[in-house]
Amino acid sequence: VACVLMFNLQRDDFPVDTHVFRLTKAIGWVPDSSDRKKAYLHLDKRIPNELKLDLNCLLITHGKLCQRCKKLNDQQSQPNIPHSCPLSKYYCSAVPPPVTLKK
Repeated sequence: VACVLMFNLQRDDFPVDTHVFRLTKAIGWVPDSSDRKKAYLHLDKRIPNELKLDLNCLLITHGKLCQRCKKLNDQQSQPNIPHSCPLSKYYCSAVPPPVTLKK
């Protein structure tokens, strides 16, 4: 429904697919205990309307194309993935704190 609202009806909504869920969880934008429904509610409320469409498209594209992020949950099976991902400095396991969104 959120995809139809955003892409077809041009409404301000932030759908959470597999890629968006995995990436936003990895960079700390949603609580660790969140499922996709909770992540949707959390992100849709906090992401400014003017950023929702572009940010969603960027996260989906990045999640599909980045070899490191594609295997974010499966790093042990792919140990030779290059560390050139622009999001890697924001992963929760990295030293800097996670990026916080506007409340």
